[in-house]
Amino acid sequence: MAQPSLSKRNSFSVLTQPGGGIRNSGPASASAALTSSSNTLLGPALSASNPSGNATMHHSSTPRRSAYFESLWPLYAVDWSKSVYQRGPGRIAVATCTEDSGNRIQIIQAVPVTEQQQNGQQIPSLELHKVAEAGHSYPCTRLLWDPLSRSMGPGGVERLATAGDFLRIWEYNPETMSLRQRSLLANKTKSDYTAPLTSLDWNSTDNSLVITSSIDTTCTIWDLNTSIAKTQLIAHDKEVFDARFTAGNVDVFASVGADGSVRVFDLRSLEHSTIIYEPVSPPPLLRISTNSRDPNLLATFSVDSNVVHVLDIRSPGTPVVELDAHVANVNAVEWAPQQRNVLATAADDCQVLVWDVSANRSEIGLAYTENAEVNNITWNATGDWIGAIAGRGVQAVRLQ
Repeated sequence: MAQPSLSKRNSFSVLTQPGGGIRNSGPASASAALTSSSNTLLGPALSASNPSGNATMHHSSTPRRSAYFESLWPLYAVDWSKSVYQRGPGRIAVATCTEDSGNRIQIIQAVPVTEQQQNGQQIPSLELHKVAEAGHSYPCTRLLWDPLSRSMGPGGVERLATAGDFLRIWEYNPETMSLRQRSLLANKTKSDYTAPLTSLDWNSTDNSLVITSSIDTTCTIWDLNTSIAKTQLIAHDKEVFDARFTAGNVDVFASVGADGSVRVFDLRSLEHSTIIYEPVSPPPLLRISTNSRDPNLLATFSVDSNVVHVLDIRSPGTPVVELDAHVANVNAVEWAPQQRNVLATAADDCQVLVWDVSANRSEIGLAYTENAEVNNITWNATGDWIGAIAGRGVQAVRLQ
């Protein structure tokens, strides 16, 4: 099973897979080629003799990807479980993205293994096995595990939330490996029409609270203890595409939308919101990520753009850093769970870039190249693995 290799140049390194190619992603040159080296092995990826990444091929002469799971359908939404009570590598939830009503949620168990390399070196890796599946009529725009799940003991269940046509809360039972829908939440206080949800976020301090964003310009705070909307507010002038709670807070959240602005709200004072970023004639902003270690740091990107903007709530108006090494449209950005200054981005250039944005500067620490556009990414709980969604597959890539 082939592993990605780490090549170093100047102040950053490049993580690649054989057959996927290496791309210089440094700020000075986003397209110059690097020469591959295999001095350090970091984690599973595509074998050079199997560039298609087809995990369903088990012929003895065809190597398969390591730490890889392939669905029967295109994938988009993904989350690696990050419960503070979790032991082991945890589970990955993925959701399919098809235009019909036959979408699925799939639960993938990550099992630690040790792999033998051709040079005799043994390295830690993962095997990914599907353990549960359930139907989801509408494509998931986002799914998240309960960040405070205590269900690691016998008989416990783990919760999962999905956004799409409604907010759905699911329960996964590790003992029976079953996934069932526990509740379906829809706010129809104004009309019988339920606007589709574009995203959700689970509060990491109080797991009874979930926020959703919608194309009807609103954000809604849901109380899972009562299964009703605790607060709903008009957040933007146009569709809201994403909303996230800030770190360690049950009252403050940030949102982005089609009006091109980043807004910060405090539920204790809903009469006022702070617009921390709104350039002239802005394009729509698609996603936002809040830093789990610093409530002041945000990252966002706009439609049809290769640039990620890092913002500081304390310095509104201008990004503190702009990350522009991708050579195609950005699709996802996520801060690392355990490091304040590290974030990952993914784009249509088939790359996942890991950045260090400390001291108002930006450096690429690692770059991983897939064989197709990377549509979404997720970190594991400890921040030493990234799950990357490309096509029908999720590839786990180990960092060190």
